[in-house]
Amino acid sequence: MAIRTSKEKTLFHSGTLEEARHKAKAALTKGGFKKISINEELNCASASFNNFFVVGKIDICITPKDQGVEIQVKSTANSDNIFALFSSPNDKILNSFVSNY
Repeated sequence: MAIRTSKEKTLFHSGTLEEARHKAKAALTKGGFKKISINEELNCASASFNNFFVVGKIDICITPKDQGVEIQVKSTANSDNIFALFSSPNDKILNSFVSNY
């Protein structure tokens, strides 16, 4: 059984909720995520991330705030392999989303 760890990050978007949802979906597609599942009613999304070095998933929740939109991102990844000793798999998953947002 794999040992999994998680990491969270909060982003802020100054636009509308619809813009944030659209950008999040585009960032998941550009970031190489697979099995993208979007729940429009709850403003949440999840996707899996699998490459040779990292196996994990990402969960995203978008919440409207007074000044814009808050985007909560949580990655969960296997951390019991040799590649996890050199760099954090959770950081790779988060960076794949954030750099494309």
